[in-house]
Amino acid sequence: MADRGDNLCGGIRQIDGENREEALDLLKKTLETLATGDGPSLKVVNVTSVSSQVVAGTLYRYKVQLSQDDNVKESYVEIWSQPWLKENGTNIKIKFDGEENNSVDKTF
Repeated sequence: MADRGDNLCGGIRQIDGENREEALDLLKKTLETLATGDGPSLKVVNVTSVSSQVVAGTLYRYKVQLSQDDNVKESYVEIWSQPWLKENGTNIKIKFDGEENNSVDKTF
């Protein structure tokens, strides 16, 4: 039987310590890549929570405040990382709190 510290395939877990720093680095790099294409230029202002789930890669979920210019928005970000794929190995979805018609969904 697995204990609470074990990573279960498909199980969602909160991330802390060094793993959290790696997940935040992935968020920063993915937002930078998004901005170089036709996506918005967003910066992380504050991170409320970070979790991960193993699903044919790793699905990271972030509850963050993102800024675009001087506008700060509560946001929910999902990054699905499949690093073994040379193309289309990363998908980012961003939903802005209270803005049902304003979201981002890009794969690169």
